[in-house]
Amino acid sequence: MNRPLATYIALLLLVYLWLSWGSDDAPRHSPDERAAYERQWWASFRSLDYAANSTYTRLPSSVRSAVDGLMHVPSPQPARSSNIAAKDDANDDPLAGFFHGTWAAEHISANDTHAPSISNEHAQYARPADGASGRLTLELSSIDASVPGTRLLHGTARLLARGFSQSLALRGIHFAASNAAVLYAVPQMHADANVGLVRAVPQRRQFDQAKRAYAQMLDGRLAAYDMPEDVARGCEYQLYVRFGAPAQASTQAAAAHVRPAGLVAQAVMYSPECRVSVATPHARPLQGISAARYQTRAGHYLRLAFVAMVAELLLLVGQMRHTPTHAAMAKISPYGLAMQAVLGCYIFIAHVSASLAPAVDIQLAYTGATFVVFTLLVMFALHYMMSVWRVQQPSDPDAQPSAQRTLWMTYLRFYGALAVGVFVIHVYSETMHPLAAPMMVLLLLTSYSYWVPQIIRNARRGTSRGLRKDYLLGTTLLNLIFPLYAFACPESLSLNAPSAFVWALVAYSFAQVLVLLLQDLLGPRFFVPASMLPEVYNYHPLLPPDSDEEAAVEGNSDNADDAEHDEEGSSSEDATPDQPRSARAARECAICIQEVDVSTSVASALFGRPSYMVTPCHHVYHTECLTRWMEMKLECPVCRAPLPPV
Repeated sequence: MNRPLATYIALLLLVYLWLSWGSDDAPRHSPDERAAYERQWWASFRSLDYAANSTYTRLPSSVRSAVDGLMHVPSPQPARSSNIAAKDDANDDPLAGFFHGTWAAEHISANDTHAPSISNEHAQYARPADGASGRLTLELSSIDASVPGTRLLHGTARLLARGFSQSLALRGIHFAASNAAVLYAVPQMHADANVGLVRAVPQRRQFDQAKRAYAQMLDGRLAAYDMPEDVARGCEYQLYVRFGAPAQASTQAAAAHVRPAGLVAQAVMYSPECRVSVATPHARPLQGISAARYQTRAGHYLRLAFVAMVAELLLLVGQMRHTPTHAAMAKISPYGLAMQAVLGCYIFIAHVSASLAPAVDIQLAYTGATFVVFTLLVMFALHYMMSVWRVQQPSDPDAQPSAQRTLWMTYLRFYGALAVGVFVIHVYSETMHPLAAPMMVLLLLTSYSYWVPQIIRNARRGTSRGLRKDYLLGTTLLNLIFPLYAFACPESLSLNAPSAFVWALVAYSFAQVLVLLLQDLLGPRFFVPASMLPEVYNYHPLLPPDSDEEAAVEGNSDNADDAEHDEEGSSSEDATPDQPRSARAARECAICIQEVDVSTSVASALFGRPSYMVTPCHHVYHTECLTRWMEMKLECPVCRAPLPPV
C-alpha cells in the first residue's frame, strides 16, 4: 500500500473514532422519572374505554366507509386460511409475509366535522401530497396472543411516491373472525403507539380483546419502549388491513390482479394529526408471499450469488495467470478491468440496499455470506488493473510525474463512478423521481460496457487474443445473473414486475463478446476502415543490400573519424547507438551478441517472418531474441525506449 493511501485510511479511521466518541447508551431520564412515567402510562391504559377513547368512531366519513367495508365483512374462510399463508412445519407464523402494491393519498377536507384542524407542530410533518400515488410495501410477522382468536402483529411499512418517502414501524392485532387486522404506524416506535392501536380498534368486543392482549404482552416489557418525547415524531397512521380477496373480486377486472398462490390484502391508512388518508385501489389489492416462501427464495438466490462470485473470482485468477508477462499484459485494457470492479461494487451495493430485497435480514445475510468473496474479487481486479497499468506506463524518469497524475486521476474516476452509482441506486430504490428509471437504464448500459475499452484497445494497437475465452464468456454470463434475476424473474426477491429492458442489456453484452471473438478470428480491425486508425508498427522492414548499407556506414564512420580529430579522448565506444561503427556492428544483436542476418528471401517475406527485427529506435535484433525479451519488458534493450507490442 502506498503512503498517501495509507494516510487517507488512517485519517478516515480517526474521523470515525472522533464521531463515535462519547456515543454511549446513557438513559435520557432518571430511574424515578421513568418509573413515574410507567405508572402514569399504566393508569391511562387501564382506564381506556371504547365509548370515551375510541378513535375509530371519529374517523372522517369518507375514511369510515372504506374501513367499514374492510373490517365488518365476515370472513368466508377459517381463521388460519390458506389464503393468508401456508402453515407448515417450517413456518409456525401464518401471518408472516411481504406485501407490495400501489396506493393513493387524499387530504381530508376541513369541512368534515370529524377531521381535527392541523396544529402548527403537525403542519411541519412530511405527508404525501393530495392525489399522490406510489408504492407500498408491508413486512409483517406475528406472535400468539393470550386472547383466543387474536394474534399480535409487528413489522414495517414503507410509503414511496414522487418527492415523498417514509418508513413506519408497525404494531397491531389480527382478528381471526373477520380475517382482518388493525395496526398503528409510527415513524419511530414509542410506548404510546400501543395506546393508539387499542383506540383504533373498530368494535367494542375487539377493543376489549386488544386491550387485554396488549396488557398481558406489555406486562414487564414496557421499559423496552421509548417515551414519546424521546423519539422523532411524524404523521402517525391508523392502518386497517383485510386479508384475502376483496368481496368484489369476482369481477373480471379485479380477479386479473389476484394471485391465488400468494398473499392478498386490502389496506386503508388514516392520520388524524396530518389529516390524510392512504388507501390501496380496490381492484388491485396488495400482492405478496409468505415469509416461509420468501425465505426459501432468498436461500436459493444467496447460494446462487455466492457460487457466481466464487466462479468469477476463479475466472479472474485464471486470466491473471494467462498474462504473466509484460507483452501479454500490454494487450489488456486497464479501463475495462476498472469498469468490472465498479460493476461488482454496484451489484454489492444493490444487494445490501432495499433495491433488491425489502427484508433487512436478507440484506444482512447476503452481506455476511459474500462480503469476503466480494472483497477478494474487487481487490484482485484492482490489483490486476494496477499491474496492467504499470506495465503500460513509459519507463522514462521524466514521465513519472505525468504517470503519477494519471494514477491519481484513475483513482478519482473510480471513486467518482462509485459515488454516482450509489446516488442512482438510491434515487431508483428510495424515490419515484421521473428521472429515476432513465438514470438506472443509463447506469446499467454504462456499467455493462466493460468490454468496450478492450475492443478499442485491440483496434488501436492492432492486437488481439489477450483474453481467455472462458474468462470472456464466463464473466459476461455471471455478471448478467443479477439484472436477469432482479428485472426478468417474476419470483425475485425485489417483488417487481419483469422488465423487457433487461433483454436488451443481455443482447448488448453478448454483442460486445461477439466483437471480441471476431477480432481474434478476423483481425482486431476487421470492422474499422484502415484510414481511421493509426498505423501498426512493422518490426520486419526490408533492409537495403549489404553493399549499400556498408557505404552508408562508411560515410557515418568518416564523419565519426573527423569528430575524433576535433575532440581529444573520444573513441568509437563513445558513439551513440544511432551512429553504428561498422556494418558488422550495425547487424549485431545486443541480446545474444551474435551477428544478425538481414538478408530476406522472397519465401520468408511472403510466407514467414524474417529472422531479424528492427525497433522504432533503429536497433536490429534476432526475431527470437527480441520476442523473448518483449515477453518480459516492452522497452529497447539498448536505449530503453518504449516498444509497441508485436
